[in-house]
Amino acid sequence: MGVINGQTIKIADHGEIQLLSYAELLDYHNGNSIWGLSVAFRALQLAASLFSGESLWDRKDLFIVSGHPGPGVRDTIEYVTHCISHNRFRLAGEIMHEEKCTSAMKFEWRINYGLHSQLITLRDDFVPVEFYDLLGRLNTDKERLDDKKNFDEFKTTLADKIWLEPITSSYLVNNNAVKNIVKECISV
Repeated sequence: MGVINGQTIKIADHGEIQLLSYAELLDYHNGNSIWGLSVAFRALQLAASLFSGESLWDRKDLFIVSGHPGPGVRDTIEYVTHCISHNRFRLAGEIMHEEKCTSAMKFEWRINYGLHSQLITLRDDFVPVEFYDLLGRLNTDKERLDDKKNFDEFKTTLADKIWLEPITSSYLVNNNAVKNIVKECISV
């Protein structure tokens, strides 16, 4: 079906086909959460591939539970699915009251589409431990002079990496390797 191609996703909105691009998401976000935008957009590209069989997945049938509270992730979910504005979104229990990134967050999304559900998780070894070390020091008395700059550079590096690596090797689906289960839906 070709629901994803490069940096785009197709999704239906009550039957009307929408072609959404990562470039437009960057304008929509109007912030600096490049890593959150990238990791969530790629996860939703995978979801589009998983849920689009004979017909294109549709916004009206989606509900998402996110393991990540960050603004880039939230904006991506809203831009692609409209789940937040339609009250079909919540944060996972352990981070329910978080509004910013912490080391307790997970790059993980439970996506329900009608009667089907998929747990999409970023590979554990994708984000290096040093990223979480930096995150843990920020805005504390342990923060070093160049930590903010280094953290921003880290986020940019991770964003570049998520676009360079094949989507099927970056994520797990229901705690299993993706392998070839989505190959037929991905156009390059």
